[in-house]
Amino acid sequence: MPVALLARKLFARTMITTVLSLAIVDVAADPLQDASDAVNRKDYPTAVRLLEPLARQGVASAQLRLGLLYYHGHGVRESDAAALQWFERAARQGLAEAQYHLGNMYAYGLADLPPETDASRLAAQWYFEAARSGHPEAQYSLGILFLTGSGVEQSEAEARKWIARAAAQGHRDAIAYLGALSK
Repeated sequence: MPVALLARKLFARTMITTVLSLAIVDVAADPLQDASDAVNRKDYPTAVRLLEPLARQGVASAQLRLGLLYYHGHGVRESDAAALQWFERAARQGLAEAQYHLGNMYAYGLADLPPETDASRLAAQWYFEAARSGHPEAQYSLGILFLTGSGVEQSEAEARKWIARAAAQGHRDAIAYLGALSK
């Protein structure tokens, strides 16, 4: 067989293999997207089945979503302890949404803590982490903590600063608060 013909056959096989490989990769599902789709159609057991391995592998967004499923009891038995665990794992990776939810767990007394631990202080720390990343809900929540002196030193100036940042992003309660101050 001439070399040119052999080269063309080899090239053709390589191209066919490449095209088929790309088609298979293109068809391959994204488990995170599939889990989101399952949540949207309220197929929570499927969402848990897809998220759990990703969360255990350290995928922060999967940890957050799994935490939310435990928090709400969707597809799993409702468990503040499990939600807290998954939120904390994602929060420690810098995921602002998880930091915000972790702050909420502490702010609303949903975490079992030793008696000497100040839950409001922990809430403020996690809200601050998320707020620094630009999370408007966390900015507003942090502002409220500064307003009331919960977990932080009371400071109206700090409260206004954080609430103004949330308002600048369209946070309705923050806008309403600032509007009420200007009257």
